[in-house]
Amino acid sequence: MKLPKDSDTPPYRLVAEELRRQIRSGRLKPGERVPSSRDLEATYEIANMTARSALRMLRDEGLIHTMPGRGNFVADPLPPEADPKAGTREAANGGRMPTPEYVELSERLDAINARLDSLLQVFQQLGGVTEAKKPPKK
Repeated sequence: MKLPKDSDTPPYRLVAEELRRQIRSGRLKPGERVPSSRDLEATYEIANMTARSALRMLRDEGLIHTMPGRGNFVADPLPPEADPKAGTREAANGGRMPTPEYVELSERLDAINARLDSLLQVFQQLGGVTEAKKPPKK
């Protein structure tokens, strides 16, 4: 499954939105294992760092938790859904405002992930060009 190329939304947010929908709809149930970053990488054709950022976003919202060495799991019980009228960051943090340092680091990570995604696309395009120019094997 490919993500839309014409979206202004960063890929990690698109993946997080999809996983959030699956969790809220009950497709991924509380206590159930969430796909790993490598699984997300293969499914959505994204960089592993992008997949990890999507999982980090859901972890920050309290929708998933990580068990080291075992993976990510849907929170049990699920936190209440955020009020769409409230600020998204504030709602995701249970009504608490994130620290300025957290906001700054989060924005920096977003920018880094966007750059990594664009570099990955360039490398994939270059890979396709070099594959086409290889001489046939004898």
